[in-house]
Amino acid sequence: MTYSELKTKIASYLNRSDLTSELDGFIDQTEAELNRRLRTSDMVKRATATADGQYLSLPTDWLEAINIEITSNNFRPLMQQTIESLDLYRKSNNNRSGQPMYFSIVDNTLELAPTPDQSYTLQLTYYEKISALSDSNTSNFISTNHSDLYLYGALKHASIFLMEDERVPLFERYFERAIKELEDQEEKKQFGKGSLLPRRRTYGKRKKNIYYMDNT
Repeated sequence: MTYSELKTKIASYLNRSDLTSELDGFIDQTEAELNRRLRTSDMVKRATATADGQYLSLPTDWLEAINIEITSNNFRPLMQQTIESLDLYRKSNNNRSGQPMYFSIVDNTLELAPTPDQSYTLQLTYYEKISALSDSNTSNFISTNHSDLYLYGALKHASIFLMEDERVPLFERYFERAIKELEDQEEKKQFGKGSLLPRRRTYGKRKKNIYYMDNT
């Protein structure tokens, strides 16, 4: 479903022709909610960066870190820490430079510790933001493969805007069901068929016991 098709369908479901100026906002609100909640394989991206100082600007589409690794000068994954932990590390280490071992994220900046003593190549694996729909960006993987997420999310926010309280739970239920179906699809995509054994997951739902398939 394209951007214009989505707006036409939202207006049709609402049976309103006077909300044209508000439709973009309903879609934007839905995208913001999807960025907070979804972590799918379609959102995984890799990029390389050169680290030669304590701070490094993150890609503009950065949403959440999956893994950061040094790919030059002795391959090594970096461990994520809090800013407070990095400060304590530097104080205990007299702020000496060296090959980075830890990172933390503040706003749109990656902070490394220890501060690099030379130039290092990093591989950034992360979840990227969903590419926002617009007149110039008419589709993305959600609108193409999971358009009901956009539709029911926008209808939910439209009903809140219109103070149609009786319709909010209906569209909320449809929206939640669509998210659940996408998360289940991610499970199948990763693990296929087989018996279930506990394992830490990479994509989709978080803070939940996850299982992997054992075909032995």
